[in-house]
Amino acid sequence: HHHPATMEQVKQVVDETLRYAIARASSTLTSVQRNAFHQESVFEVQSYLIGVIEASVAVLGGPGVTSYGKDIINIILTILHSPNIAAHEDCLRTAGQMAQEIGADFSGYMAHIWPYLGGYLKDVNRGSSYMTAVLAISDVARAIEGRILNYCDDIVGSLLSALSSPTLESRAKPPTLSCLGDIALAIGGRFTRYAEPTMTLLEQATLFDMPSILDDTIPAQTMLRNDLWEGILVAYSGVIMGLREAPPVQFANLVKVHMATMLGFIRKISETFVSVDGSPRYGLEPVLRASCGLLVDLGSAVGPSGVHGLRTNFVQTLLQGCINSNLLTEKTRDVALFARKAIYGQ
Repeated sequence: HHHPATMEQVKQVVDETLRYAIARASSTLTSVQRNAFHQESVFEVQSYLIGVIEASVAVLGGPGVTSYGKDIINIILTILHSPNIAAHEDCLRTAGQMAQEIGADFSGYMAHIWPYLGGYLKDVNRGSSYMTAVLAISDVARAIEGRILNYCDDIVGSLLSALSSPTLESRAKPPTLSCLGDIALAIGGRFTRYAEPTMTLLEQATLFDMPSILDDTIPAQTMLRNDLWEGILVAYSGVIMGLREAPPVQFANLVKVHMATMLGFIRKISETFVSVDGSPRYGLEPVLRASCGLLVDLGSAVGPSGVHGLRTNFVQTLLQGCINSNLLTEKTRDVALFARKAIYGQ
């Protein structure tokens, strides 16, 4: 009769695996390439080992990986510097994973890893490596917060130019938008210098309409649209929360100038919610939750004296719909209740 392994035992095995992977990967970095065929096999081994390292980091968490930080980053940097392009994305993902686990300490590695992160972020082809870089930067921003400031001109510039590019893939838009929100949350009031171009782009994104056919025959389109909407809402929330630290007059003005756009967008979501009769099969729940979240942020942004502007029919319909629906999760209902309290005080 086997007893299930305890988490401690699992971590012990993973720790040994990680140590082995680090040692093996380090030895591949220094091995002399005899010929092209040999190099190919070394590259394959590296890709495999980076995958093992990434998975191990996720299991061990911060306390378990801190002591290996230098070794892991070293491996990542050496592979990123090599022609082993196939493993580069895994390296960026692992860097993001490390940032998540070791938090603020990651800022010590940022100067070394930035040339690669920034390089893939600026890549005009913006394939999957661009998207991986964006996701890693979101991880880093959440981990090191204000310490990302020195890189923000480059990051925000790249994100905004990507969003303005006609060739940016639809699926790359949501993470790009969310990343703007993560940067705003990370640097707070210092995001002011990027506020106008960001809000302008968000406004354009709200007007961008995917085919409005909402039937189950094209779930892929509906999913893309939902992801895009959620990305826009998350970005708005991030900017509004981040800029709470800006000078009050400036903040109030920003909210006032962009309020109509934000509410117009929430109205479009509320009407969509009504038209699909709240059915979860349209995958709208993350969008509804993010809408309620933005309403919470707007309610606290305008304060008790300004909430009357938020008390519209479509806001009420959206909130009541989320609160009363038995098709949505508890989590969404809680955010809706929170928004109702922020706007209606009850």
